[in-house]
Amino acid sequence: MRAIAMLAALAAGAALAGPPRLDAIALSDVKNGADKASYPASTPKFFLNAKIVDSVQETKVRAEWISEKTSAAPPNYVIDKVELTIGPQKDPIANFAISKPNAGWPPGDYRVDLYLDGKKAGEVKFKVK
Repeated sequence: MRAIAMLAALAAGAALAGPPRLDAIALSDVKNGADKASYPASTPKFFLNAKIVDSVQETKVRAEWISEKTSAAPPNYVIDKVELTIGPQKDPIANFAISKPNAGWPPGDYRVDLYLDGKKAGEVKFKVK
């Protein structure tokens, strides 16, 4: 009887939680580093971490790295995109990274669009100087 009550409580909690969402999104030039908004063109790698909240089942998380405005690409050019499937777990974190192009990062405006199960769930804007 107690097990049935616990399962019912868990199911009710999951139903009230709502769809998964992102929290604590951070972009850094160091793995698990502090969030920054501006970077030098020589930055070797960018790391993006986002906590997934209210994920009670497998969630597809996609990051699209976009050059919004630079001299090296047309506006809103998608540099790369990666999709991960994150299983239900306590406090799941999606980790993404992108390495510097051979010629360095062209100065300009960039962003990373984040999607959960195909729906836009957040974005991070940053500059390369």
